[in-house]
Amino acid sequence: MPRRAVAASLLVAGALLGIGWPGSIAPATASSCSGWTSESTPPPTIRVFRAATGAVETVDFKVYAKNVLSREWIGSWTTESLRSGAVAVKMYAWYHVLHWRGLTNAQGACFDVYDDTRDQVYNPAQSTWASAAAAVDATWATRALKNGAIYPTYYNAGSSGEACGANANGWRMYQWGTQACGLGGLTAAQILLTYYYPGWTVTDAPASPAPTPVPTPVPTPVPTPVPTPAPTPTPPPSAPPTGTPAPTAAPTPRPTPAPTPAPTPPPSPPPPPPSGGSPGGGQSGIVGQTTPPPPPPAKPEVVAISTDDSNAPARAPIAREPWLRRPAASDRVFAGDQRVSTAAGPLATTTDAPEARYLAAPVIRELAVRLAIPLFVGAADPALTTPTVDVPTVAGR
Repeated sequence: MPRRAVAASLLVAGALLGIGWPGSIAPATASSCSGWTSESTPPPTIRVFRAATGAVETVDFKVYAKNVLSREWIGSWTTESLRSGAVAVKMYAWYHVLHWRGLTNAQGACFDVYDDTRDQVYNPAQSTWASAAAAVDATWATRALKNGAIYPTYYNAGSSGEACGANANGWRMYQWGTQACGLGGLTAAQILLTYYYPGWTVTDAPASPAPTPVPTPVPTPVPTPVPTPAPTPTPPPSAPPTGTPAPTAAPTPRPTPAPTPAPTPPPSPPPPPPSGGSPGGGQSGIVGQTTPPPPPPAKPEVVAISTDDSNAPARAPIAREPWLRRPAASDRVFAGDQRVSTAAGPLATTTDAPEARYLAAPVIRELAVRLAIPLFVGAADPALTTPTVDVPTVAGR
């Protein structure tokens, strides 16, 4: 097959399959940024929007969960409180990996979660506590499910001294309350089900660690006194006999001991987690809400986020004008037509980078179809020698 025909076929295949044009980063499926769809195995990575730089970073999912738990929970809290937090942090992020909200950065790269209180605080510049890492490892196989499916496990800080389950409403957990539950002897699974209900289940929860046994003190034996023997009188010294003195033996030299090398000091242990302060606070957007936020649509509209609005709520979806839409079936081109269909209206200037690719897409697709027509109808079109395509001028370009 001539190279021209191969090129035309590839253009048609790309146009029909909807392959993104160079520079665009589109999600693998309509509802996922990374293409991960499993609800039984945690995703290997998560795409995080860094509010300070506007970049999207792909982070190991377990590393992400350990760092977030270190920012959101207090590292010196009880083991069961930290374990319940580890499950909540993991399931919240897992849900948003499965359910993309249409979020992209200014360059068009999609992401799953923000790195701040719009979702969960993630800051790799700060330490990950050993207690938080252990809680994530212990609960990595644990899942909290609502009606058998992954659902977002929302949480907020609550108040210091808050009783276990005091403000439970069925869909949100309170961090201070989990510590009270842990001090009260509840396991991580019991803490989760105290706050998430009805229809919630916890699977593969770890067993509560056995308490450290306290050794029984052994009485110290009293030693039996031993009588002291009476001293034997020493006889007076007698005068030494007169004679030749015996030669004095030379002292034997002692070897010089080798210096003992200084022991290598053990590595310094990681700093202990802080015992004071406040937890991270969870999702700021749900404070005061009585019902959980609605789930994202199956096919969300793209929302571009930049560092300028990194501390503001997500903007409303971008409304595409008619001339930015993809060509419809009514815009098809016939073999004898030498013009590009512009039934959708004239092109207009746009400054939104994620939408720019839609300007060239109709023209490229029209050209691909024109080049491929002779391959399917079996006749050469003389007009294809120098295809004429009327490309409307874009204002300002």
